[in-house]
Amino acid sequence: MNVDTQNDDNVLIKVRNLRKSFDKQEVLKGVNLDVHTGEKIAIIGPSGCGKSTFLRCVNCLEDPDGGSIMFEGEDLADMKVDINIHRQRIGMVFQQFNLFNNLNVLDNITLAPIIVAKRNRKKGQTVKEIKEKEQEKAYKLLEQIGLADKAKAYPSTLSGGQKQRIAIIRALAMNPKVMLFDEPTSALDPEMVGEVLDLMKKLANDGMTMVIVTHEIGFAREVANKIIFMNDGVIEEENAPEQFFAHPSSPRLKEFLSKVL
Repeated sequence: MNVDTQNDDNVLIKVRNLRKSFDKQEVLKGVNLDVHTGEKIAIIGPSGCGKSTFLRCVNCLEDPDGGSIMFEGEDLADMKVDINIHRQRIGMVFQQFNLFNNLNVLDNITLAPIIVAKRNRKKGQTVKEIKEKEQEKAYKLLEQIGLADKAKAYPSTLSGGQKQRIAIIRALAMNPKVMLFDEPTSALDPEMVGEVLDLMKKLANDGMTMVIVTHEIGFAREVANKIIFMNDGVIEEENAPEQFFAHPSSPRLKEFLSKVL
């Protein structure tokens, strides 16, 4: 069921007939989805249904076997497109934190922005100026999540919740237009889940466009304005949260919800 009623001019990502196989197993079997600017989409579904593969294709970490992924007017599935330019505008947070253990928190956050800024630096701008500017921005981001005192700490000294919040901040440091979350709380101890979800709620309230693969059904219900149910490589149902949970039409979705609610 399609609930998109917004103007096509607001579509940030348009996915059409996306297909992906590994060896002989077809994981994505023709996925279609529009992501509008400012929209918060939660993707739920059983393990192995293609949720994470879908996000990895959107962020150019996997090459699709067919279909198109239009982002800012260009097809990311086209091999001629410089995906590195677009990847800077698509932030992604993984199940595992993927922080560099040999770098402190500040360097983890500023590594990519400094590389990009050096590549695009203005005439007369020095590397020192670029580094100072990115570090200042990183400190402000850390202050917003109460972790400025951890700027010089190394990942091995941090809790799982702190690592994941820093991973989110690292993605935000690139000024993305959309944030993709691949089960960001699944590797956390239960008591650490709340601090990560609180940060994600703040991002949502601030207007960030978000696509979230999650098992946190209550969080999805509270934050998302559209819920998607993936099953066996396709989007089987999508709707606004109230309708999605109160009146599911797919028998498989009804079965799924009966087990997770």
